[in-house]
Amino acid sequence: GRPVEEAFAEFDSVPIAAASIAQVHAARLADGSEVVVKVRRPGVVERVETDLAVLGRLAEFAGRLPRAARYDPGGLAREFATTLRAELDYEREAANAAAVAAGFAGDDRVHIPRIIASHSCASVLTEERVAGSKIDDLAALDALGIDRPAVARLFADAYLTMVFEHGFFHADPHPGNVFVESSSRIGFVDFGMVGRVTPTTRAGLGTVLLALATIDAARLVDGLLSLGVAGDGVDRGTLAADLATLLARSEEHTSELQSL
Repeated sequence: GRPVEEAFAEFDSVPIAAASIAQVHAARLADGSEVVVKVRRPGVVERVETDLAVLGRLAEFAGRLPRAARYDPGGLAREFATTLRAELDYEREAANAAAVAAGFAGDDRVHIPRIIASHSCASVLTEERVAGSKIDDLAALDALGIDRPAVARLFADAYLTMVFEHGFFHADPHPGNVFVESSSRIGFVDFGMVGRVTPTTRAGLGTVLLALATIDAARLVDGLLSLGVAGDGVDRGTLAADLATLLARSEEHTSELQSL
């Protein structure tokens, strides 16, 4: 609701990132704070709704086909629509970021950018700029003397903490959304897509992880069935045999990597 030159002391008109839904600009507030501003593209909400309507009709048609019905195309389309609509609402994204930040309050290893509420709305999101290198920019990490294995452990620990302790996690952790500030500090950005994990699901995931760690096919079957990955009609014995083969191959591959 304000002109750019009034809202910001500096605003770079050339985006530092751009995608189909929005583009991101570097800017500076009047108090000198460096921020990034995500701006939703004009008309994108209407175009997305048109596409989702088409997708919904196609899914409805596909659901009538015998072979496709078991995959619930309509349910998949509805879930996709819910996720995509959430990504278009920056007020919801701001709330997601605040929720993740609250979970890591007091943990200096994980940096969640502060949202600038006075400069944000449903179509514009302004947040603190996260410094550092993208987690997949290996040359930059090496140039800064970053301990890559330490960063890998830190990322894994942060992510598992979100899933198993907080029950609320960043659901789009591609390299562009994860920054490395030091060997002992990483930052997450872009909270348009998040996931929630119920206690029951957490228990099932825990069983799966434990089974993978102990190479236990029978326990892995228990975990997968509790998560609803396989239907009631699955042949438990055959599934266990297939998973045992998969685990054996994985163990061999891990041993080969460790010997390098």
